[in-house]
Amino acid sequence: MLGVLLVLVGIGIAASQLYGGGGPPAAGPSGPASSSPPAPQASPSLSVGGGGGVTRHTDCVASPHSCGFPDATNTGADCSQLAPSGDIIVSTDGAVVEGKNIRGSITVEASNVTIKNDCVTSEAIYPVHFTSGSNLRVEDTTITGTGGGCSRAVEPAAGPTTMTRLNISGCEDGIEMYDNDTITNSYIHDLAFTDGSHNDGIQQNGGSNDIVRHNTIFNPHNQTSCVNFTTDFGGISHITITDNLLNGGNYTVYSRSGGNGDPTGVRVIDNHFGHADVFGLLSADGSVTWSGNVSDSTGQAVGD
Repeated sequence: MLGVLLVLVGIGIAASQLYGGGGPPAAGPSGPASSSPPAPQASPSLSVGGGGGVTRHTDCVASPHSCGFPDATNTGADCSQLAPSGDIIVSTDGAVVEGKNIRGSITVEASNVTIKNDCVTSEAIYPVHFTSGSNLRVEDTTITGTGGGCSRAVEPAAGPTTMTRLNISGCEDGIEMYDNDTITNSYIHDLAFTDGSHNDGIQQNGGSNDIVRHNTIFNPHNQTSCVNFTTDFGGISHITITDNLLNGGNYTVYSRSGGNGDPTGVRVIDNHFGHADVFGLLSADGSVTWSGNVSDSTGQAVGD
């Protein structure tokens, strides 16, 4: 009798170790095909803080921070805690604009400027306008376009700009990119939509070496995209669009010729795609590297 009990106990322990506490065995990364669909694979994501831990890997559009993506819980600034201000013009290299609740715009005419922990509420065409200098950094800032006059929240025409943890809304486009620009960990949503709008979360019309990484971009209108790289004013090369949560647009991503050749070196990898697009996920001229992209609703791979 004792021997039978020992055998039963041994079987129970082995089963517990195999199934990890009662659940089914985890699906391996590879193996023989079966009749059951493979387990959803999560897109890799960075921790942006403030939104709690990752608790889900699909249906991220409904609650981005639950999947580790940016949203209102972990981007921008708390406007109620900031000092009121009007328009600001920055002309001193190395200046820091911090802790301001700005009713107006910020114009930067200097190098190595940092804008952080600010709120900018503006009817200006460009609430944050980088007109001369180089190396602008904008972080932990809420930018809200009002009155229908905002074309894009950040216009970094002067030189390389790094943008992170921004909360952007109320403009026709979120941001413009040029050369050597980076946007990460930001939330672009609720773009201003009119009958004549051509809304893009992120737009670039000529430039190179840009990175769009780990952002949430929603554009549930019929115009135009979440991310749009089109050679309207010059060539485009070496663009990386990775680890974002993207939902909407006629096409969610454009990589198109606008008269200055096809974009080259465009990589669209490891993104979550919602299904608010009208015609498809990608409209492309030339070659685009497409890999690791998944459906937000199922976690399964999606084609272009």
